[in-house]
This record gives sequence, C-alpha cells and structure tokens, in this order.
Amino acid sequence: MEIKNIKPRLQWVDTAKGICILLVILYHTTEHIMDLSPALRDMLRATRMPLYYTIAGLFVSIKSPSIFLNKKINRLIVPFCFFILLGNLVSYIKSFIEETDFTYYSPLYYVVTSDPEGKFINSPVWFLFSLFDVYLIFMLIEKASDYCGNYKTTIKVVLSLLAGFCGIRCNRMGIDLPLFLDSSLTATPFLIFGHIIMSETNMFKKEYNKWTYLSLSILLIGIALFTASGDIDYRLNNFKTSIFHIYFPAFCGVIGILMFTKSIGTIPIITKIGRYSIVYLGTHYLFFKDLRLFFESHICQQQMILIDLLIFFCTVVISRILCWILLRTVPCLIAQKDCVFVGDIKKFIDK
Repeated sequence: MEIKNIKPRLQWVDTAKGICILLVILYHTTEHIMDLSPALRDMLRATRMPLYYTIAGLFVSIKSPSIFLNKKINRLIVPFCFFILLGNLVSYIKSFIEETDFTYYSPLYYVVTSDPEGKFINSPVWFLFSLFDVYLIFMLIEKASDYCGNYKTTIKVVLSLLAGFCGIRCNRMGIDLPLFLDSSLTATPFLIFGHIIMSETNMFKKEYNKWTYLSLSILLIGIALFTASGDIDYRLNNFKTSIFHIYFPAFCGVIGILMFTKSIGTIPIITKIGRYSIVYLGTHYLFFKDLRLFFESHICQQQMILIDLLIFFCTVVISRILCWILLRTVPCLIAQKDCVFVGDIKKFIDK
C-alpha cells in the first residue's frame, strides 16, 4: 500500500485561524460591547480581515498554475457558492415559519455588482471570493517578479503596495469594482506580507525564546489597539480614515497575534475551531440575529453585556454543531475534500 507524504499541520497556524474567526464572530455578535469600547472596535475593524489574508499567504506557492487554480476553486469558490445557497435556504425556512415574503439573492448578482448597499444573505463569505481574487493577483505578481532576478522580493513588495494603493484610490474616488476587486487590491499587501515572512525569513521557522515572543506580541497588539482609528470595512472597500490607520495598526496587530500563537502553540478548542474556520465563517451569520431577538426578549435590557456574551457563546456552539454535521454530510462543499479534479487533466484522461 502506497503511503503519501502528508505534511503535518502546524498547530500554531490553526490557533491563529481560530483566534481570527473568533474575532470575526465577536465583532458581529457583540454590538453593545463594541459601542462601549471604541478602541477594541476600531482594532477589530483594522486587524481581523488583514489577519485572515496574512495567514492565507503563509504557505502560498505556485508550482503549477492549473493545479493552483483548481485547488483554490475547491477551497474557496465551491464553499462560497455553497454557503450563499445555504443562506438562501435558511432564509426561506425562516420566511416560511414566520409567514413572510422570501427574497432570493443570487450570488452571481452580488459578485458582479459588489452590492454596495449590502443586500446580501450570509455576507461574511464575501471574503472567500475576495481571497480567490488576491490569489490571482499574487500569481501575476509572482510571474512579474520572476524576471527580476535578485530583486524578486523587492518587486513583490513594491507591486503589492501599488495594488494596495490602487484599492485605496478606488475608495477615495467612489469606484466600486465588480468581483470584489477593489477590496482585493487593498488587501493584497497582507497576503504578500504573509508569503514573504514565511518564505524569505526565519521569523516563524526557528524556535525563539517563548517569553520574548510573548512580550513582543503583547507590545505589538497594544500598539495596534492604541493606533487603530476610523471606520474600516474591507467588504465594501470603505475606509473613513487615513492610509496610516488602515495599514500600520493592521500590520502590528497581525504580527502580534502570529507571534502570540507561535509562542503558545495549541489552545485545544481554539485550534480545532481554526482548522475548520471556513465553516464557522459560513454559518455564524445565519442565526445570531435570531439569538439576539431571543435573548433581548427574555433578559432585562439593562444586561446588554450579558446578552452580547451569550449571543457570542451560543453562536460559536451552534456553528460547532453545524460544522460537525457538514463535515459528515457534505465535506466536498466546505473545502474538506475536492469537488473538482485537481491536477494535469491530460494525464488524468490518458490513464
């Protein structure tokens, strides 16, 4: 029996993914806590999505463009379509129970128009399509840098910053590009950053003093907390703040969180959540508003912090249950198995 060499998962990376998706859920479900703590709200706005893009860039490499694209279709586009359809199904069931009109939202319409008004069921999964865009941009940057010899890394940095500048200019000029391209351009520097620090440096490869890493991580997260400012929305590519406040606290927070997870390694529950972060991303938005209505109708309105914490906790638990169900029923639709063929199609046909 042939045994394939499968690289073991890096637990600290899954921990970082787990923290990332929990920050996303925290931001969506705790509106009153966010109102009471503007600094925390601004930090989450500035760092939660850049952290996702940076983690995606840590191990990105292109050996075969066709295989690379097919893998990204399996890991991103297929789950994007599935969770959009799941959102419509859940919405239909709710409208049937409540005897209200049901409105179907097409994922194709949303992708093409970018829907600036935000009329979109299960909106957090926009990130999956945007990440696919960023991978395509990465392919172009990687191809261009191949012609630059010893300046390859420098060219990657310059081109990624240029892409980010173009994305910001789209926002400043009121231009909404289809296919989330404006948001993807803005986020490109983060994926390239993740790619460079993992492929060109030893920052996360060697074992360093754990306490040094923890101290630096706390310092960087603190800097991100105190420098983050303004309304930042990557989905709509809407930034009501300066370029400094878009990128500086984001990079500080991202490096701080990655150093923190590198130093501590595994946090059992959070690491498990991180392994299936796509499922949590695609399910948590489907029901947390219903949880808010339930808790607000059964708990005194003065206990808003308690309500927020209950919504956050119950959202994570329900997403965990749905994750268990989906893993056993439709793994190919949630990026756990391939839905389309990955590899050289000619060799596949010849066999």
